[in-house]
Amino acid sequence: MSLAIDENVQASSAHDQHGDPLILTDPDGQFARNYNRQPFAFPHGLKDHPLLELPNLIELAKRPFHHEPYWSTAQIKVNDSWGTGEFTGLSLTDTIANIGETNSIVLLKHVEQDPVYGPVLQDLLARVIELSGEQMRQEAVIGEGQILIASPNRITPYHMDLECNFLFQAVGSKTLYVYDHTDRTLVPHEAREQYYMGNQNSIAYEERRQCEATAYELAAGDGVHIPVFAPHWARNHDNISVAVSINYELISTLSQKRIYQINRLLRKLGIAPAAPGESPWRDRVKHAAAGSLIAARNLIKSRPASAYPVWTPPST
Repeated sequence: MSLAIDENVQASSAHDQHGDPLILTDPDGQFARNYNRQPFAFPHGLKDHPLLELPNLIELAKRPFHHEPYWSTAQIKVNDSWGTGEFTGLSLTDTIANIGETNSIVLLKHVEQDPVYGPVLQDLLARVIELSGEQMRQEAVIGEGQILIASPNRITPYHMDLECNFLFQAVGSKTLYVYDHTDRTLVPHEAREQYYMGNQNSIAYEERRQCEATAYELAAGDGVHIPVFAPHWARNHDNISVAVSINYELISTLSQKRIYQINRLLRKLGIAPAAPGESPWRDRVKHAAAGSLIAARNLIKSRPASAYPVWTPPST
């Protein structure tokens, strides 16, 4: 199924308390209705934003706030592993400067911490939670703003993320394919377990199942919500693409991570563990056990809770 964003749907003319136009509105209430339940498309006001022009992005990349920026230069196929072509050839800033010719992708992380970009992205992080309602307000723990810059016709390979993602296409266009995150044949428990243990390539693309994806035709000013663990991949059109990813770590996901970590340990001991959700009392025991192991490990290593600043939702 292919979905083009309705060209007649425009970002609302509503304004914030300072009189500035809101980047994101939701007159139909779909954020609260569909948050982390199913993908949905939405319009936004980041189209051709000056901060997302290449000269400003190069200056952003020079500043030292980044937490492990990622870049890759290679001929990528949809079934390639995440990380193919990583850190080869050009530097980060040179990759951005030459993005039109190098078949590259760049991911700048924690841009919400930058002194120039931070105010815009932090407002957007808070706005998404405001629109998504009480459930997300109770679940969201940490928010992050990322900027993705990609060469013409570049492919982002098939993968999934453990963060709840809202993707804002700001410059250029691409086709984004999103799959059903509730389909256990696409994302089995074993794949989630491996992902939580650090394997970002724990799911594999199957061409025969491409027809099951929903294709979103994204132009600048279009956005898509991608729920946690929804497999997806993208094909950039014949243009430079710049997108903003607003994503969140959720309490429910972090709790599930602890259960999968204990399941991994039990599996190594020759025990076939129950999958999360099959036995609530077992889940509670595993969650508590994982918490004790993590606390002990952190105490032994004297590791700080976070090595870099993070954005957390404002208290209400």
